[in-house]
Amino acid sequence: MTEQPVPLFNLQTQHDSLKQEINDAALKALNSMKWLLGPETEAFEKEFAQMTGTKYAVSCSSGASAIQIALAAAGIGNGDEVITTPFTFVATTTSVTLAGANFVFADIDPRTYNIDPKDVKRKITKKTKAILPVHLYGYPADMTQIMKIAKDAGLKVIEDCAQSHLALCNGVMTGGIGDAGAFSFYPSKNLGACGDAGAITTNDGNVAELCRSIRHSGRAKDKAYEYDHEGSTLRMDEVQAAILRVKMRHLKQWTENRNRAAALYAEHLKGIPVTPPPQTPHNWSQSFYVYTIRAEKRDALMEHLKKNNIGCAVYYPVPLYKQPVYKGLGFKAEDFPHAERAAEEVLSIPMFPELTECQVQRVCKVIRSFYE
Repeated sequence: MTEQPVPLFNLQTQHDSLKQEINDAALKALNSMKWLLGPETEAFEKEFAQMTGTKYAVSCSSGASAIQIALAAAGIGNGDEVITTPFTFVATTTSVTLAGANFVFADIDPRTYNIDPKDVKRKITKKTKAILPVHLYGYPADMTQIMKIAKDAGLKVIEDCAQSHLALCNGVMTGGIGDAGAFSFYPSKNLGACGDAGAITTNDGNVAELCRSIRHSGRAKDKAYEYDHEGSTLRMDEVQAAILRVKMRHLKQWTENRNRAAALYAEHLKGIPVTPPPQTPHNWSQSFYVYTIRAEKRDALMEHLKKNNIGCAVYYPVPLYKQPVYKGLGFKAEDFPHAERAAEEVLSIPMFPELTECQVQRVCKVIRSFYE
C-alpha cells in the first residue's frame, strides 16, 4: 500500500478546522461597508500588540511594506546604509531600497543562520544608520549583541519578524526588542491571512503614529486632506483583519504544536548524518516557521524525499548577493562563506501545527533510508 504524502505545509487542514468562523468573520466585515481602517483593524492591532508584548501594532499590506514603513518611520532614507543578512527572502532588501536606502550585507552565524553580530560590527561605516536582523526560520537573532552594537554606534534596529511569531529572545518576544518589528501574515506564515497582510510593532508612540501616517498616504492624524509626510497606500483591509483575529486566538497552541513536532524530529533524527536546528538557550524559544536541517548530498536527498511524497524545499538556494537583480553591486561570494555554504546544505522538511508523530516518523524513515 502506498504511504500517504506528507506536505511541507498543510494550509487546508487548518483552514477547514476554522472555515465557519473565518467565513462568518469575513462576511461580517464585508457587510459592514467599512472596508479599510475600520473596527476590525483597530481591534486586531490592539490584540496583536497585546499578544506580542508591545505597546503598539500598526497593520499594513504585507511583511515587505512593514519593513519599508518601519525604516521610513525611523528616518532611514537616501544615502543611508542598512546592514542586513544575505541569507533571507528578497523582500528584506527590496524594502530597504524602496525606503531610499542602501543595504550592506554581513555574513551569517553558521549555527543559527542568522546575521553574525561580529560581522555586523565590522561593516559599520559613517553612512550606517540601521541594522535589520532577520529571525530566520523562527530562531531569534542574537538581539543582545545586536542591540549593544546599535546602542554603541547610535543605530536604529528594525527586526524582520516575518518568520518568528511568538519567538522569544531573553524572555522578550521578537518584534518588541528593537525600535520596531516587521511581521508578515502571508498565508503560509505561522499566523497567516487569506491573502497578503502585515504589521509593525513598536514600544514608541511616535514611531507608531508615523507608521500609521506613512501607510495611509502620509495623512495627518484626524485630517482628511492634510499630509505631514510622504507615504503610500499600504493599508491592510478589514476582511484580512477579521480573519487574522479568528486565527490569532489559536496561534499560541499552534506554536506549542510546532515545538512538539520539532522535539519529535530531534528524537527521530538521532543517528542520521544530518544537523537539526540548534536548541535555544534558556529563556529563548523558536517559532519553527520551517524545520531546517543541514545535510550532506542535499540535492540528492531532496529528490529522494520528493520521490517518496515528502514535501521539502530550500530556503534559500541563491543568496541575495548572487541574485541577478543585484549583479551590478559588486558583491563577492567569498565575502560570505557561511551564507554560501548554508545555501548548499540547508533543507526544510515538513512543519505545520497539525503534523503528527506518525508523519514525523515517516519523514525521518525516508531520510534514514537515503543515507543507508
